[in-house]
Amino acid sequence: MNRAFLVAVLAALVVISAWWQLAEMRARDEHARAQALRARIQQLLEHPAAADSAQQRREHVVLEDLAHHPELIPLKAVSGGTMRFVPAECRVLEPSWVYGYYEDGHIAGVGLFEFHRQPGGGFTWTRIAAAEL
Repeated sequence: MNRAFLVAVLAALVVISAWWQLAEMRARDEHARAQALRARIQQLLEHPAAADSAQQRREHVVLEDLAHHPELIPLKAVSGGTMRFVPAECRVLEPSWVYGYYEDGHIAGVGLFEFHRQPGGGFTWTRIAAAEL
């Protein structure tokens, strides 16, 4: 009986030791992640323009792609004009929509457009709503 008890105690100690080591490893990993996040937060606090710049680049890419899709505009141009999106007047709305302003120099309109990024790098677009101004 003494021997069985000793084996049971030793097995329990091995299990506890393994559990303890696993817990320490997880704690070290979480500590490293927390330090990396603190460093990133500090970087953004010191250089907020970097985050703004990345967001502006993303929005620029989306709006430039929209400008290449005049087929989304439901209005027909008048007086020889050409309907086009005006990226400076458009806004990217999260998560994947754009408020788009378009005109031909004579008439104008606005619309809500949904976009999805394609694996190859382009976008697919869907007109959700549109109105003439």
